[in-house]
Amino acid sequence: MIGPVAPRDTAGRPLLAAERQGNLIGFASAMWGDSGHYAQPGSFGDAGGLVLKRDGEQIGDSWYPSGVFEVPAGEATYELTQQVHKFGQPARTWQRSREIQTSWTFRSKEDTAQYSQSLPILFPAMSIPEDGMKTLAATDGQTIRLGVTGHAGYTPGALKSAALSYSYDGENWTPAEVSERRGIWTAVVDHAGAAGKPVSLKVELTDANGASVTQTVVRAYDVR
Repeated sequence: MIGPVAPRDTAGRPLLAAERQGNLIGFASAMWGDSGHYAQPGSFGDAGGLVLKRDGEQIGDSWYPSGVFEVPAGEATYELTQQVHKFGQPARTWQRSREIQTSWTFRSKEDTAQYSQSLPILFPAMSIPEDGMKTLAATDGQTIRLGVTGHAGYTPGALKSAALSYSYDGENWTPAEVSERRGIWTAVVDHAGAAGKPVSLKVELTDANGASVTQTVVRAYDVR
């Protein structure tokens, strides 16, 4: 499924997406990507923004989906929220995952012994049993695999909790049954009788280190 990911080098290795240098926190993900591809915003129908909160209080924002923020030295819980979407002519041909909101929660403090600290950012990685048109059959009991990826300098810990819900209208959400077996997390979605409807997804993931991410994907796929 398409969403923000860490940018990659020419060999496909993840690059740094979030770091702290002294009292500065910076963030720059690839705006769109999946397990094998990524793309930076090209200003052709791409838009987005960032909001940074410290212990629940907003301390910065950006009109772009990347940015640098000045922060106090002391340890605190941070919430970084990114919004990205397609608009105009590109939105008419980009019919899936064209609006995504992602919120990352992590703890950070200044470390005077380190010039650069990679921040514990998780990128959701969901494997959906979709066809080439990004649609699922109108049947019950379909499985979505849940996982996360990191970026240069931060390898996620094992997932410790996961939740997924889905919606046909963006207002009423149905919790999916989520289970874990031998370290693999899956969610089951039921779409019987929903042929022709668009499906939005909301996923919440936390790793063993306490880093967490919540992501809402508008029209992640359609039911055929």
